[in-house]
Amino acid sequence: MKKDFTKRISGASLFLIILLVVIGIFSMMRVYNSHNSIDEVARIDVPLIEILTNIETHQLQQSINFERAIRHAEEIGKYDQAQAQYTLADSLFRTQATLVDNELILAEEHVKKGISEAISDNQRIIMKDLLNALKKMEREHLSYERDAIAVLELFTDGQTAEAMDRVVDVEAKEEKLNGEIEHLLIELEKYTEESVNAIEVDERTTLRLVVLFTCFFVMISIVISFVASNSSTIPIDQLTEGVKRLSKGEKAIKISTPPSGLTSELTTTFNEMVIKLQDAQEEIERHMHFSYSTAHDLKAPITNLIELLDLLYKDADDHDKILQQAKTSAKQVQSIVLALNEVHVLREALDTKPEVLYFDQIVSEVEKGISSKIETSKVIVTKWFAKCPTIKYPSAQLKSIFQNLIINAIKYSSPNRLLEIEIESYRDNDHTVLEIRDNGIGFDSNVSGMEIMEPFKQLDPKKEGSGLGLYLIKTIIDHHHGHIEVKSKPGKGSIFTIYLN
Repeated sequence: MKKDFTKRISGASLFLIILLVVIGIFSMMRVYNSHNSIDEVARIDVPLIEILTNIETHQLQQSINFERAIRHAEEIGKYDQAQAQYTLADSLFRTQATLVDNELILAEEHVKKGISEAISDNQRIIMKDLLNALKKMEREHLSYERDAIAVLELFTDGQTAEAMDRVVDVEAKEEKLNGEIEHLLIELEKYTEESVNAIEVDERTTLRLVVLFTCFFVMISIVISFVASNSSTIPIDQLTEGVKRLSKGEKAIKISTPPSGLTSELTTTFNEMVIKLQDAQEEIERHMHFSYSTAHDLKAPITNLIELLDLLYKDADDHDKILQQAKTSAKQVQSIVLALNEVHVLREALDTKPEVLYFDQIVSEVEKGISSKIETSKVIVTKWFAKCPTIKYPSAQLKSIFQNLIINAIKYSSPNRLLEIEIESYRDNDHTVLEIRDNGIGFDSNVSGMEIMEPFKQLDPKKEGSGLGLYLIKTIIDHHHGHIEVKSKPGKGSIFTIYLN
C-alpha cells in the first residue's frame, strides 16, 4: 500500500511537471506569435507613416514655394531681386515636386508589400483601399504639378494676367491634394487599429487558456499538497511558534525551512510579513515622535496667542503691539500647519512606483526649479555621476532629496567664501550611494549629527524655513530601507552620505 501510495504521488508529480512544461511552452509560443505579429505590423506601419509624413512635408513646401513664386512674379520689374527670387522659388517647387513623385511610388511599393503580408482579410481590404487612394493621389498630384508648372511658365513668358487667372484652379487642386493626404493617413490608422485589435484578441484568448490551465494545475496541486501535508508538521510547528512569539511582541523572528520543503513558500511569506510588521512598527514610532514634536512646537505659539487675546479682552493700552505679537504667533502656527501638510503629502506618495532615473537629469530639473536661489547665492554645483549614472527610484522623492540638500547648503553657506556643492554617485556593494559635499559654515556632527534629522530642528532658529527638510529626506530614505550619514565640522562644511537602496 505504501509503495502504491508513493507511486501515485510520483505519477501525480510527474503529471504536474509535464503540465507545467506544456503551459509554459504554450504561453511562450503564443507570446512569440503575438510579438511576431506586432513586428509585422510595425515593418509595414512605421516606414509607411514616415513616407506619408515626408509626402505631407514636401507637398507643403511645394505649395509654399508656388505661393512665393506667384508673389515674386507679380513684383518683377518693381524691384531688382524679384526675378531672382521668382527663379529660386520656381526651382525649389520643381525639386519638391520630384521628391513627392518619388515618395508616392515608394509608398505604393510598401502598401503592396503590406497587402501580401496582411494577417487578416479585413487588413488586406484596408491596404487595398489605401493603395487605390495612393494611386488616385498620384494622378491628382501629377495634374496639380502640371497645372502649376504651366502657370509658372506663363509668368516666365510674361503673361502675368493669364497666369493669375489660372492660379485659383491650381490652389483648389492643391487643397484637394492635401485632403487626399489626410485621407491616406486615416486609412493607415485603420490598418494599424485593425492589426492591433486582432493581436489583442489573440492575446486575450491566450490569457484565458493560460488561466484555465493554471486553475486546473492549482486544483491538482492543492490535492497533492493536502496528501503530503503529513510530512510538513515540523515546519508548521515552527511557524506556529513564530506566530506565538510575534503575538507577544517579539520582532527579531525568522523561520527557516529547507528550500524544497512543502511549506517553504509559506515560510517566506511569514518572514516577509514579519519584516513588513517591523517596518510598520518603525513607521508608527516615527509618526508618534513627529506628532509629539509637532504638539510641542504648537504649544508655545498657541499659549502665547491665547494670553495675548486675553490682554486684548482686558482693554490693554498697547493694542497695536499685542496685535503684532498675536500675528507673529499665528504665523508660527500657520508655518507648523503647512509643514504638517507637507509631511502628509509626502507620506501619501511614499509608495509611488519607482522608475529608472538619470541623476544628471534629475539634478538639472532641481536646479531649474530653484534657479533663483542658486543665482542669488552664486552657487557652484559640481556633479560626478560617471561611476553610477542611474537608479531605480520614485522621481518626485529623489528630486525632494536633492532639492532639500541643496537648499540646506545654501541656507547655511559661509559669508566668507563662495559656496561650492559637489554631488557624486557610486556603488557600494548592494547600495547606490550619493555624497553631497559643501563648504558651508558646518556644525559639530559628533554633538548633533542625527539630531538635525528630527522634525522642526534647526541649527540656527533665525534662518528661514520649517526645519523639516532633513526630516523629509530621512523619511524617504528610511521608507526605502536606506540610511543617511552626516559628517561636519564648524567652518569646514558638511558631507551627507546617502545609501539609497
